Amino acid sequence: MDTHNAPCAFRLLMQLRAFWRLAMPFWLFRDAHGGSAEQRIANYRFNRSLRNVLPFYLAKWVGMSFCLMQIMQLLSRLMLRTEAGGTEHLWATLACMSAGIGFAFSCIVILLLSASYLYLSCVKR
Repeated sequence: MDTHNAPCAFRLLMQLRAFWRLAMPFWLFRDAHGGSAEQRIANYRFNRSLRNVLPFYLAKWVGMSFCLMQIMQLLSRLMLRTEAGGTEHLWATLACMSAGIGFAFSCIVILLLSASYLYLSCVKR
């Protein structure tokens, strides 16, 4: 990579990092599985104190999954209206598949966030 494109690539990397931090809360939490017993206990207590952030992220992902489900329904109706062999049908099919994959990913993230919140809320050490 030449020096002229380096600042642009760095800015893009920082923007992607900021977007990822808006989508996933796990960068806030500490690893409670490593270190001495005192460090693990302190990290777990720190994580418990931040558990109230998780419902906000959970609401974001529920909203995203709802939007992706609506996009899938819209594209499914478009697929039914188009001719099954044309390029419009192909693009609608690919877009519907992409929205379906995004919906499945968002459902997994919702389950992970819910399980993390329940674990941090119910399990006391």
